[in-house]
Amino acid sequence: MANVMVYGQTQHVVQGAAYGAGASRRVEAQLTVTAEWAELRDAAGMVLARAPRHLLQFDAPIGTAPRKVTFPDGALFETSDHAGFVGVTGQTRGAILHRYEAFGPRLIGVVLACVIAAWAIWRYGLDILAAIAIAATPPALVAQMDRGTLQVIDTTMAEDSSLTAADRAKVEAVFTKLTAALPEDVHAAQEFALLFRNMPGLGPNAFALPGGTMVMTDDFVKEFPDPNIIAGVLGHEMGHVVDQHGLYRLYRSLGSAVLIAFLAGDVGPILDDIVLEGNVLLSLSHSRAQEREADEFGLRLAAAAGYDPAGLAVFFQKIGEEYGADEGMEWLSTHPLSQDRMQRIEEFIKTLPQDQ
Repeated sequence: MANVMVYGQTQHVVQGAAYGAGASRRVEAQLTVTAEWAELRDAAGMVLARAPRHLLQFDAPIGTAPRKVTFPDGALFETSDHAGFVGVTGQTRGAILHRYEAFGPRLIGVVLACVIAAWAIWRYGLDILAAIAIAATPPALVAQMDRGTLQVIDTTMAEDSSLTAADRAKVEAVFTKLTAALPEDVHAAQEFALLFRNMPGLGPNAFALPGGTMVMTDDFVKEFPDPNIIAGVLGHEMGHVVDQHGLYRLYRSLGSAVLIAFLAGDVGPILDDIVLEGNVLLSLSHSRAQEREADEFGLRLAAAAGYDPAGLAVFFQKIGEEYGADEGMEWLSTHPLSQDRMQRIEEFIKTLPQDQ
């Protein structure tokens, strides 16, 4: 590039190649630009194009690709002289970005800053965003999540319950006493519904969906008929609903997926896959903190409803002895069992009022 003064105006001269208007042949060329005009000449000095500067189209820089200038009549000039091109255009936003993209200490710093920012969002920001999303979620959407998840369950893994009317009535009586014992604010804000399904291969299982739909398998009722165990497990699942653990897991999973997809450059159908397809909810595991909260809620509720809260501990003990933590039992995969947890349950029972 060369800068010269002609009639009081600075001329920026950049060497490169050009295609004349309507021409397909590439020729060596020189671009001369002043504050008002631009002129394109070939190596022989023939004018290929001339136009007011403000009518030119300057392409943004992309990596090490040649920079391009397009004239109003279609003539095209390109050059690999990036520094010279900046002399013509000045420090545009694109040029500044291109400088930061150049490999070197600055680029390494930018990459590290992006990685740290992404980690900070994942570690702290997702929790905040999940809380905001939960507060903004209308009840109608939560109900739709329950319906969608239940539809997936009924389509892929569940059959109509084969329990007798007496077996159903026994569990429903426990469920009714638990809902009646709920704190007044919870009772006013949250509705629960109990459903029964025969789910071969899933074993004794009970789970609650975010909107309060609770599902208990036939195997659970048959293997654990003790009302104290039923009360402990249903109370535990109610705790997940009341503390909105399902929605939290859903939105945190959504936030993680969007963050990863954003970094990868494609957010595509993630929202539909996670929010609208119910099978995603079934694959999300509870955290240890959520399990502890649900345990304590269930123990308090069972005791308040007149049941022995130790039923939950008995259930964990029996399920661990019969199935083992490593047997792939679905309930244990989302409700991790440990000796520490059993000990916490027993210690928490001791803190409950003895007259309940």
